Parts: sequence; structure tokens; C-alpha cells
Amino acid sequence: MFAVAILCVIYGVLVYPKYVSPYKDMIALPNKHWLWGTYAEYGEHNYEQAEYMEKLYPGQAFTRFHGPLGSDYIMAQSVEAHLQVLQTHAYKFVKPTFVSRGMKAIIGNGLFFAEFEDHKVQRRIITPAFTHSHVKSFVPAFMNKIRMVYNIFDDYTKDGPAVFKQVPIFLRLTLDAIGEATFGVNMHAIDDENNELLSAYHRLSTPSDDPFFFLCNGFIPGFRYLPLASNRRMRQAKKVFRENCRAVLMQKVNKVSEMKVEGKDRDILSILLRDSEHNWTIDEIENQIMTFLLAGHETTTGALTWTLWALAKHPEVQEKLRQEVRAAFPGGIDDMNSADAVESLKYLNNVLREGLRVHPPLPIAVREAAENIAIENTFIKKGTVVQISIALLNKSPKLWGPDAEEFKPERWDTHPAEHAYGFSTFLQGARACIGRRLAEVELKCILAAFVAKYKFEMTSPDQTVMTDFVVTAKPLDGLPLKVTRLEGW
Repeated sequence: MFAVAILCVIYGVLVYPKYVSPYKDMIALPNKHWLWGTYAEYGEHNYEQAEYMEKLYPGQAFTRFHGPLGSDYIMAQSVEAHLQVLQTHAYKFVKPTFVSRGMKAIIGNGLFFAEFEDHKVQRRIITPAFTHSHVKSFVPAFMNKIRMVYNIFDDYTKDGPAVFKQVPIFLRLTLDAIGEATFGVNMHAIDDENNELLSAYHRLSTPSDDPFFFLCNGFIPGFRYLPLASNRRMRQAKKVFRENCRAVLMQKVNKVSEMKVEGKDRDILSILLRDSEHNWTIDEIENQIMTFLLAGHETTTGALTWTLWALAKHPEVQEKLRQEVRAAFPGGIDDMNSADAVESLKYLNNVLREGLRVHPPLPIAVREAAENIAIENTFIKKGTVVQISIALLNKSPKLWGPDAEEFKPERWDTHPAEHAYGFSTFLQGARACIGRRLAEVELKCILAAFVAKYKFEMTSPDQTVMTDFVVTAKPLDGLPLKVTRLEGW
């Protein structure tokens, strides 16, 4: 058996990539490690690969990089290649096994991992919860949560400007916001920093400080069952998270059974419980709760904190935004009770879109070909993993001009992208983010409310922030910023 294993490794590392792979002639990144491939060089920053290749070899539809043990990975580079994968042939690509293996064990087969007809049915049923009219009705709930976080900020800054980490606080805010708005339940993350659900979520998203833990968990079947400390923490966190989600679900089930949930309630949970066509089981509904809790507040926190970082680096932009918000709502947050009023702020919209463009919380996505297919004169073999390069599209000089990598909110007034895929933060096509409207309204409310009342500054002129990319891309080390409470609002 050992000899067979050695032969398999030799074939996978030395023979297959150079002589057998259907992509052996495709332009590729150098393979820097016999076992881990290019992951050994890029690690959790593997989203930078496509940007690097575009600079070296512009104009390619696809390029190649080496996965673990010589496995084939290709990266979509051109706009047309992305369009074909995400839109034209959306249901000919699925979530890769190495992604679903680990995550399905945590959140189950909710909308995020549903495929083909199952995905179409789930999306059609859940979509009414995210129409613009229903999303706008969530604004009062958002504002109530923001007021609670004001108390935390005011406590930090009561003696003057203070430096503290933004990510942990806004994780609590976004968890409570999504819980209240989409499930109609208070998650108690803001008023309890030791919240069991939040702690479990943190352990699920960062069970190990070693990025190779995630690689092993995805690529090695049964790895999560090994008697490792990280695996034990993961199992315990999953148990706590699911128990809390089940408790949330049963609260709503009891309300429905007692006829306390009216037909006009449009949160996700109410819609699923009232749906007679699909006849959801309790386990299926629980999977949807897990999916939206993990996906919804994680990405929103990343988007918010990256935008705050951009505003801290560009104080002139921050001040211009502050003046717009204060002029529109002179009475403070109590005036911000209308989604239409918040969404009418043009510069706020520019700032948010630019923050999402330059710092997408999900810089890459991955798909696996479910069948053999040809795209842009490139044969893609069934089972091949294709990397979708969101950050590459968002910062493409071809679509945005030579200053594409710079944070300039004004560009949205005069130079929007020349192609819809130039802003791909929420993906495109049949599997585009179903919660986009909810996320944008939530982000606008939070951003406007906090920039109007507080000033955010870098802790020093040479402060730098690295990316922590596990589930999504968030600022590493929690994003410490200097915060000052401002008068007059």
C-alpha cells in the first residue's frame, strides 16, 4: 500500500501536470511546492493569483495554477469567461467538493450549497423575503441595533478619542441585525459580548490558526474526524451553533402554531414556515437559518470594516460623507427612519459601492465543472475547479481606467464600469447573492449612522492592515482605529 501511495504521488506531482493534464499547455503560475502547489506561496491570499497573472499575461480567457498534489485548477481571467461560467452556463458548474465537504457538515444543504433544480426551487421560494419593499421595512430594526452599539462606542470614547478594534463590535451588530430582520428574533449579540452563538460562530470560522488546516479539511476525506484539537473545537462549535439555531426556529414555530405570525410577516423564517408547496422539514429550515446567519453577517461585517478603513485613509471623503448625512438628517439618528431617505443620499451610495468594489468581502469564488464544456475556445474537463476572480473584475483597468485600484467614490458619478461584470462583489447570474438588497440597505444605514456621529482615523500615519481570508476577507487583527465622538449630531 505504501508503494502504491508513493507511485500515486509521483504520478500526480511529476507526470500528470506536465504530460497528461488537458491544461498542460495553458499559461500557468510556477508550481512552488510539490504537495501544496501554488497555495504554498499564496496561502490564504490565493485571490491575488488572478491579478498577478493578468498583469503578466493580459488578455487571456483562462490561466492555470497548480493545486495540491498536482491537481488542475484554472482561473477565469476575461470578462467573457466570467460571464459564461456565472451566467450563460451557470447550472453546468457546481460548488467544488473540497468546499462543500467541510461547509455542508456545518450548515447543511441550504441555498448556498443547493444545486440544479433544487437550487432553482429554493431560490424561488426564498426570494420574496428579499424584495426591495420588504427589505425597506427592516430599517427600524437596524436603527434600534445601531442605537445599542452607540452605547458601546460612547463608553469607549467618554474620556476622549480612543483606539479600539472595529471588527468584533460590528460582528455583534450585524449578527443581531440579520437575526432581527430576517428571522424576527433577537440574537442578543450586542448586549452580551460573551454570547454563546457568537463565540461558536467565531470558532467555526477560525478553528485553527494554521491555514493548511482548511486545506486538509477540504481535500482529505475524513480529516475532520481525526482526534485533533481543531476538530474537537469545530465539532463543539457546530453543536452549539445548531442548538441555538434550533432554538430560534422553535420560537418561530411556536408563534406560528399559536397564530401569532401574521400573513404579512416577510422574514425568511415566516416564509419557509408558511410555504405549502415545498413542505419544508425542520432540518431543512434549520439549514437555511445556518446558511443566512453565517453568510449574511460575515460578509456584511467585512464590507463595513473595509469601507471604514478606506474612509480612515481618506479623511476628505469621510468628511464629505459626514456633511451629506448630517444635512439630510439634522435631528440625528431619530430622523433616519426611512429607507427611501437613506437610499437617496448620492454620496453615501458612491462611498459604499466604491468600498465594495475595492475591498470585496469575497474576493474569489470557486466552481467545479459538472460536465465537459468549451468556453472561449478552452476545453474544460468535468471535475475541473474554476476560480472566479471577483477582485480582478472589480479592479480591472480595462473596465475602470488606469486608477482602478484607487478608492475614488466620485468615479460612480462620471465613470461607471463599461460592463456589468465590472462590479461583481455580489456575483452575477443565476447564483448572484440573493441578499444583495438587504446587505446594501443595512450597510448604508450603519455607515451613515456611524460616520455622522464619530470620526474614524488611522492609529498612525504608517498603519497597514493585512487581510484575514478564511470564510471571507476581513481586516486582520480586528482593524484597530482611532475613534472620536463628534458634537452636533
